[in-house]
Amino acid sequence: MNHSLQKTQATNTYARSSLVSITLTAIITTLHHAHGVGAYLLVPGAVMILLPSLLMLWFKRAGNKVALWAYGLLNAFIIVGLGFGDGFLDHTVRFSKALAYNVLLPLHGGDPKVVEQVFSLLPPANVDVFLESTGVLTFIVSLFALYFAYRFIKGTLKNDALK
Repeated sequence: MNHSLQKTQATNTYARSSLVSITLTAIITTLHHAHGVGAYLLVPGAVMILLPSLLMLWFKRAGNKVALWAYGLLNAFIIVGLGFGDGFLDHTVRFSKALAYNVLLPLHGGDPKVVEQVFSLLPPANVDVFLESTGVLTFIVSLFALYFAYRFIKGTLKNDALK
């Protein structure tokens, strides 16, 4: 098989994987925020879900750097802003603290002051399992989106196939 054909197929595979993972991240975060804040967020969520496909279609048809950078910037916004900022900082860290608190508390004879002093953890508030789990899932899926977007953009720039 021709080497340039192999590189193009690999780039197409990463493009497809990038599109699927960023769309899945957008779907999960839309459901997450619609549940937590309100159903009115379904409209901007739908835009966020459809926009990666439209930008990828624009890139596939035009094949220029502007389309590639637009797709990359949207990925950066979703991955950094929603995956890291909301998914990791707001939910994964909080869930980890709550989990550590509930695991460590019985180990110290049930004395919350000992756990709070040693680990500086406050007792967890009532937890909405759907909200917290979709927040953590947003972070996990955004890591896949980061990897595949990086491989897609790197492979596309390396192939010098841009107009």
